[in-house]
Amino acid sequence: MRFDSKKLTAMFVASAVAGTLAASGPARADVTAPPALSRSHPLQPPPPDPKGEVQELLRQVSELDDQWNSLPPAQRNQRLAALQQQATTVDRETRNLPPDQQPEVEGMLGLAVLRLADIMGKMRAAS
Repeated sequence: MRFDSKKLTAMFVASAVAGTLAASGPARADVTAPPALSRSHPLQPPPPDPKGEVQELLRQVSELDDQWNSLPPAQRNQRLAALQQQATTVDRETRNLPPDQQPEVEGMLGLAVLRLADIMGKMRAAS
């Protein structure tokens, strides 16, 4: 389910206005309002897209590889550690893919891991 930010904003404003009107209306002790029926659903992030996440990981690994020589060592280490953590997270998310999607996504993830290993080799060679 995708959330449209304009729709969410409109719903938020409408509920805030309704709440304000209800709070500012005349108070009568003899009348009780029925509970408001709500069909709202708690906001949940969209489900992860493992293929998209692997593609983003590959993009970031390529970017680090391309910029390697122009980055200071501390920034290299920081970005490499973040990408290793991201690869671990993406790996966990790809384990429950439907069987027809697994080979492609796992192949792309394997490529990302190999490229990360290559970058780690550059780091060791520079030391």
